[in-house]
Amino acid sequence: MRTSVCAVVAVLFLATVLAGCAQTGQTVREHPKTAIGAGTGVVGGAVVGGLIGGRRGAVIGGLLGGLAGGAIGHYMDNQEKTLAQTSREYGYKPAQGTRLKIEALRPNPTLLAPGETVNINLTYAVLTPSADRLVLVRETREILVNGTSVGKTSVEIEREGGTWKSIVPITLPADAPPGTYRVVASIESAGVGKDVEESHFKVQP
Repeated sequence: MRTSVCAVVAVLFLATVLAGCAQTGQTVREHPKTAIGAGTGVVGGAVVGGLIGGRRGAVIGGLLGGLAGGAIGHYMDNQEKTLAQTSREYGYKPAQGTRLKIEALRPNPTLLAPGETVNINLTYAVLTPSADRLVLVRETREILVNGTSVGKTSVEIEREGGTWKSIVPITLPADAPPGTYRVVASIESAGVGKDVEESHFKVQP
């Protein structure tokens, strides 16, 4: 399958945003619904976006505080189950309307050192009355330390019904302070609702 991706890369450093654009071709065999973006290692994080198989999708975000100088890597996603499979698992009926449900939020690994990469894995169900209905879903991932936000990413993407898994890799800066990093993830869609889940990972000295 041939997927054309227009990647928009911008660097967020405090209040300054620099942007660039490149047109590329990418062959995707293993995960035909994968969104391919460009990561960067500069201070302040990155903004990554693109057209995903002709659908709307853009990842934006930045790293501040204890994560400033880290990097947000390639956003990846794939459909793990069809709408029929997901509907059976939830005992879902079309009369219930569109529903969103987070199934799992898993940072991997959960223990890492400064300079290493943590993958923020998010799995969720999109339940729709019909297989041809698309739902505009906003995924948000936020990392907090001692109640203060040090990193946040958000993506808006049109989803068909089924179970989806997406990954945002975050490479910690070499001077990332040790401690417990709280991860809060949410999915939401206008007129449908919102679901929130929390997890954590630890950075060792």
